[in-house]
Amino acid sequence: MITFTRNEIVSSTQFVRQFATFLKRIAESKQEKVAIIKNNEMQAVVIPIDEYERLKAIEEYAEQKEIFSLIEARKNTPENEYVSFEDAMKQAGV
Repeated sequence: MITFTRNEIVSSTQFVRQFATFLKRIAESKQEKVAIIKNNEMQAVVIPIDEYERLKAIEEYAEQKEIFSLIEARKNTPENEYVSFEDAMKQAGV
């Protein structure tokens, strides 16, 4: 679970009123993140673009690793378990 300090949590109204200030803090790495609250519920988190790009790269790597694992597992499938394209389409109801 992600934790937030008191200065990292702001209301949506405060965020709108002080948008430039929060943006500057994040852009200059003076603040790691800002959690935006509306109606006492967390709605969004603003993070630096570098952190966002890093997270997206990790997500993409994880997806590629999962695809690679599936391909490697399928290499071990005996030929007698193969399903033709036509049979697969029939099974899918297409």
